[in-house]
Amino acid sequence: MLFEYAGHNMVHPFDRYSAFTDLAVLMAATDRPLRKSVRVNMLKCSVADFHAWAKEREWTLTPVPWCAEAFFIERENRETALGRDIRHLLGHFYMQESASMLPPALLDPRPGEAILDLCAAPGSKTTQMSARIYNSGAPGVIIANDVQEKRLWILNDAVQRTGAANVAIVRKVGQWYAKQMTERFDRVLCDAPCTAQGTARKDSDALRYCSLESIEKMARLQVELLESAVHACKVGGRIVYSTCTLTPEENESVVLHMLNKFSDQLEVVHPRDALPAELKWDMSTAISDSNKVQKSLNLNHNLNPQPFVRLWPQTYDTEGFFCAVLKKTKPTRAPERVDFVHRQVQEISKFKRQEVEAFCREVYGTTFMLPGECLVERGQHILLATEEAVHFSLPVPEYALGIPFAKTLTEGRFRIANDLISLRGYMAKQCIIDLSDAQLSDLLAGHDSSCDPKLRGDMVLRHRGISIGVSLAKEGKLMNRLPRWVVKHS
Repeated sequence: MLFEYAGHNMVHPFDRYSAFTDLAVLMAATDRPLRKSVRVNMLKCSVADFHAWAKEREWTLTPVPWCAEAFFIERENRETALGRDIRHLLGHFYMQESASMLPPALLDPRPGEAILDLCAAPGSKTTQMSARIYNSGAPGVIIANDVQEKRLWILNDAVQRTGAANVAIVRKVGQWYAKQMTERFDRVLCDAPCTAQGTARKDSDALRYCSLESIEKMARLQVELLESAVHACKVGGRIVYSTCTLTPEENESVVLHMLNKFSDQLEVVHPRDALPAELKWDMSTAISDSNKVQKSLNLNHNLNPQPFVRLWPQTYDTEGFFCAVLKKTKPTRAPERVDFVHRQVQEISKFKRQEVEAFCREVYGTTFMLPGECLVERGQHILLATEEAVHFSLPVPEYALGIPFAKTLTEGRFRIANDLISLRGYMAKQCIIDLSDAQLSDLLAGHDSSCDPKLRGDMVLRHRGISIGVSLAKEGKLMNRLPRWVVKHS
């Protein structure tokens, strides 16, 4: 197959990068399988617990240098797919390419802030940011935006499975935020759609559509999205722009164009200063690699090479990736008056919250709630969310908000949700069953199981200290109520 760039046919789309990197090394790296990496979900599992779990399974873990809770993982025994591991199914860890963990680390969200994830699906970066700030006592709010329905389903599933109750999902084109949400966010992540050349190690089709036309089309969209991100950010706030492609047109050129357009309102933050203080990663090669590209662009601007991060696949044995960190120093457009709307979900009444809490205390010995959280209602379903996420004003109804908490049954009775138990089941003090290996095997196979005939009612299921879900105990039988996706993939 020949690839066309600027009227020239090339045997491979990477041929155009010969001035920036060793093509033979780049090709060899792209042909190697991508290293598998995982991120521990701190909302459900500690790094220490994950280390113990990995040791028991003889997994070899190597830290990802730009994410403290992430690891490259090697396994000798591959009989069971990593995605079918029970801790993965329950959201204790998330399979995420290591390079994609860098943008949230550079954004470095802080407690109590309003964060915009402009192109959020499938949700790996959204949930990474949520877990980082949630347990601080001031979880803030993350507006996770995307535009495609199917991608929003995947995003919402990731949010619910990981327990990211400080996330509100919105369905709008990214450009909408420039006018409708001007200067509303402390930090904005713009992980833009791209030609995805950097994903070629895991997707052999990634290079199929790398024409000059597709690159230019993407670059125009990326400029619009990054400009929207800049307008949506507060003065003094931080913007991170990232892609998983290698083209200069979609990476350095986009950011340099924005710096040229807003030369008095934006400045570049050195990525070394952007990373959390506890991370000690030598990024000098990644910055130098971007500088080489910038010097070749010959754009009409007066900027010296900027400290952007360019990850060639061979440099750190990852996907190809690009990141830039910006700070907004002055307004870029005047905020306009917008009309805020009623949210699709409303906080439940004080009386009903007391009713729900009383039921949970009576049955399970806990309310399952933390300070700063509240309950909202959608039909018969009660959802757990943070107060900041619920009360964040929006000029459009949210697409989704909240983690399933319970379903309203008859007056004064509720059925606790599996998602809540996998997140907060450790809080339960009564109505608990510690499952044997045989009982767990039955349930994960989609069957009912046996139990003590004295047990009656909804029970919290645990196995070796891990909260699995809920089940109805009745006449010596455990009725299987585990989610279909847990049973299907076990």
